[in-house]
Amino acid sequence: MIKNSVRRNAEETVKVKRRHRLISIFLIILATGASALLLSSCRPYLPVNPKYSYADFSLELGEPIPDDIGEYIDLAALDKEDAEFARENTSLLLDGEEIHQVEHVDPGDHKLTIMYCGHQYRQYSFSVTDKVPPEFTRAEGLYTFPGFPIPEEELSGMFAAEDNSGHVTIELDSPDIDYNKAGKYKVTATATDSSGNTAQAEAVVDVQAPEYGAKGTYVYVSIPKQHLTYFVDSEPVLDTPVVTGNTHGHSTPTGTFSLIYKSRNTTLKGREDNGDEYESFVSYWMDFLGSSYGLHDATWRTNFGGDIYINSGSHGCVNMPYDAAGKLYGMIEPGTPILIY
Repeated sequence: MIKNSVRRNAEETVKVKRRHRLISIFLIILATGASALLLSSCRPYLPVNPKYSYADFSLELGEPIPDDIGEYIDLAALDKEDAEFARENTSLLLDGEEIHQVEHVDPGDHKLTIMYCGHQYRQYSFSVTDKVPPEFTRAEGLYTFPGFPIPEEELSGMFAAEDNSGHVTIELDSPDIDYNKAGKYKVTATATDSSGNTAQAEAVVDVQAPEYGAKGTYVYVSIPKQHLTYFVDSEPVLDTPVVTGNTHGHSTPTGTFSLIYKSRNTTLKGREDNGDEYESFVSYWMDFLGSSYGLHDATWRTNFGGDIYINSGSHGCVNMPYDAAGKLYGMIEPGTPILIY
């Protein structure tokens, strides 16, 4: 009796599975028939343009994707009424969105779907490829002086590039620039787009010898000529005679410096050779070395330039006429190179 019960249970299970299978098949047939009925209500049948008879195609990045249904459907094969009906009841989806709403198509695989009467009529798989490398729009050299390293963000600004994908990254090599030694140093940049296409460009960092007429914005003081020139973007904008340190123990330091700070109405203090203390009021103080050496006005002098510095020079600072010192003070900014030679 146990065997008979087991057999009956097994038979019942089989019957249940068969009923479920038949119900599933019936529902599939019903759904298919409903879809067919809906599509059959859409007349006429749409003839495919032979150019798009294949389900796959490819485009180059930037090549337009046709958004006119007449490109894919041979509307010329239909009469006027049917063609008008087809246009009114079809739409194009690019990756699930109305093609008119897609602003940019990235490289890669995509789906283009023709919807007819609200149902998928035909679908294409296509790929967008990008073989065009980026193009450099800027590769400009930079210049500096020994002792003045160029910040990384300024080095990066030497280059700019654009690409048809709208996305490009630029990487610089690791230039071995010796900022303590004058010379021309080559910098190489590599631009890469989103598809891996690359392009390269070169520019030069010129660590200039600190001399009169060099490129850039800087102050140049010539001790032999007892003259100061202020250059802005390589153009001289201020020239004036000066008096530098004397040749008897209070010489003006030479080399490449920078403006540390500037201040108004300052009293300078120090000692004479004989040990006496002195105080000198200046209206314009421009410090370039340890709060001890600077450019400033010297109203106690009536003459500048020539060979005054030999026997009646300063205590090491660069003395300037009052008006010239005021003009320079109004233009120069901290960090500006000051070249004294």
